[in-house]
Amino acid sequence: MIKIKRILCFVICICILGTQAFGFSKMDYEELNIKNNLEKIYGINIKIPENSDYRYFIDCMLILEKSIKKFPDNVIKEITDYYSNKGIVTNVILDKTEDIKDLFSVSENDESSVNIYIKTLESSLYSESCFVSEEAIIHELSHFISDYIFKTYDFDKLKDEFDKLNAGYNYGTWKDGYCKVFVNKHSATSFKDEVADIIWYAEAHPSIIRNINDGNMAIIHEKLSLVAEAFNEVFYSVSEDTKLWLDAIPQKPQAWATDIIAEMRNLSLIPEEFEGLYDAYISREDFYKLILNMLHKKIGEDNLNDYFNVTDYEEHVALDPVNGEIFVDDGMNYASYYNLLCDNNDILYQAHNMGIVNSESFKEPDGYMTRLEIAKNLVYIGNELGINFSDYEIVDYNDISKVAESEKPYIHIAASKGFLTGDGLNFKPFDYCTYQETYIILMRFYNLI
Repeated sequence: MIKIKRILCFVICICILGTQAFGFSKMDYEELNIKNNLEKIYGINIKIPENSDYRYFIDCMLILEKSIKKFPDNVIKEITDYYSNKGIVTNVILDKTEDIKDLFSVSENDESSVNIYIKTLESSLYSESCFVSEEAIIHELSHFISDYIFKTYDFDKLKDEFDKLNAGYNYGTWKDGYCKVFVNKHSATSFKDEVADIIWYAEAHPSIIRNINDGNMAIIHEKLSLVAEAFNEVFYSVSEDTKLWLDAIPQKPQAWATDIIAEMRNLSLIPEEFEGLYDAYISREDFYKLILNMLHKKIGEDNLNDYFNVTDYEEHVALDPVNGEIFVDDGMNYASYYNLLCDNNDILYQAHNMGIVNSESFKEPDGYMTRLEIAKNLVYIGNELGINFSDYEIVDYNDISKVAESEKPYIHIAASKGFLTGDGLNFKPFDYCTYQETYIILMRFYNLI
């Protein structure tokens, strides 16, 4: 009888998954499967201490997933497949610590396994969850990737090219002038450490690298380009179309965009932090920074709050000195709020509170914006601002047959109103937008509202 009741409860839970009212039940279901999903998707084997409840490590696994997603799609899986074909297991070994200095991860290899060790610290607010440094995980994943590159790429060729760029600055020491050729002191330890650190900084801190030498090309940018070339050759999932790490390399706007971008800068529509960002694909987080900055300039904060019925930030979140911002009372589950934790979480929270972005987008704030996503966002914003889009024209593009019928009106509105158009024949709905393309689109929208 007990078994029957359990089965009935399980069936009922399955039936109500996906409804907003039972979002917490959905979260429980996802949490119970996150370990299996990570192992399946990325080809890793997650190990926890014996006799430990792996649900304690859910926060850690969320950070692990978020860190993996910093890197190009399928890169980690390509590496784990490579090792698996050689009979080598990739282990991610989780453990607890009470010493914050132990949070830095360690990786070790042997004949049968590649092991990435991640130490966790108990959360200050939630005794049944833990905290781990995203920075440390990205750093160790960078070593994991660079070790693979050394196994599959021409090691001596890459090292010779680096040695030429070092121009007499030798590994193993740190002296005056070394900052001209090395991204940090640790990268000057050895060639292998330098490659790993360049990958780490390119993924975690692209703006730091981009602004070296006041935003002008430097030796470190040349080194990054060499590593990017190695990625293009080694990984099937990386190509020139990936625009790998372009956000870490200074760029100049193309001629067709120069005048409009200059106008936008005069109007303070492009924050200074976006200097040197043109040819790279724009991330979701950066798109929301730009659109919210534009709306604040055009409409004003008070009017913006009225248009979008924005409530006070403080009503919904509390601050955890270890984990950052934590869910309190607005109906979003904890896992979704955890994914909100990033360098500029105020931006993402406000965008969510305005209805511009849903909680699912928090999972990949570093993911790129497609042209269709941008069209949907801007049409929604325009509607909220009272713009009448009912008189839009049907624009017959050749390539929107794969777009859902419910989403085609967004394309027609964007095109007929002129703020996001195609090339005359194609709209390219699933293509990513570069920064300079986004600047032009937003300026057209700015003039429309």
